[in-house]
Amino acid sequence: MSTILTRLISLLFISGLIFSSCPAMADEGALPGEMFTAIMLKALNYDRNIDRQGKDKVIIGIVSSSDDTVAQGFSGEVKDNIDKVDASFVLKDKPVGNHVLAFEKSFDKAGFEQELKGANISVLVVTVNDSASVNKILEATKELQISSVCADPGCAQNGIGLEIIQKDNKPHMLINLNSVKQEGSDYNSKFLAMCEVVK
Repeated sequence: MSTILTRLISLLFISGLIFSSCPAMADEGALPGEMFTAIMLKALNYDRNIDRQGKDKVIIGIVSSSDDTVAQGFSGEVKDNIDKVDASFVLKDKPVGNHVLAFEKSFDKAGFEQELKGANISVLVVTVNDSASVNKILEATKELQISSVCADPGCAQNGIGLEIIQKDNKPHMLINLNSVKQEGSDYNSKFLAMCEVVK
């Protein structure tokens, strides 16, 4: 694993900042792309089915709206940080890769699903914010058995499987049990105990 990612994950876990329970009244916000990526990669190790789409690699897709420059910037950060992970980091004995997708207003479900299938995507980081678009994306993740992850507060309540955000100035995770089951994920009980569960 790259030195930066190794140090970040070590720091977060040693200090006990990840997966701590937080008061309901805490402020919430998005994490920086580097921290989000490090936590996501660590979290995905707990999904016993993470390699279900993978052939030689576990491919993490990253989707943003073609007209949302902020989301595209975050998507670029996540992509760059996955690119920095060296071959020593594996998920279920497979190296990690990524594939960037753009979500168009004129949504073509068949074309979108074909791109997901063609790239053998196992995980989809969703940086699209409007609920109508998210619903269309989630139809595809559930149909194709792809895990969904997001970095925006409230996205788990809107159906995304795993939400990784900042709460009380600490990383915090929420998991939508119905969604992860429909997407074919099988997170173990140790991981579920680290998360706030959303149904």
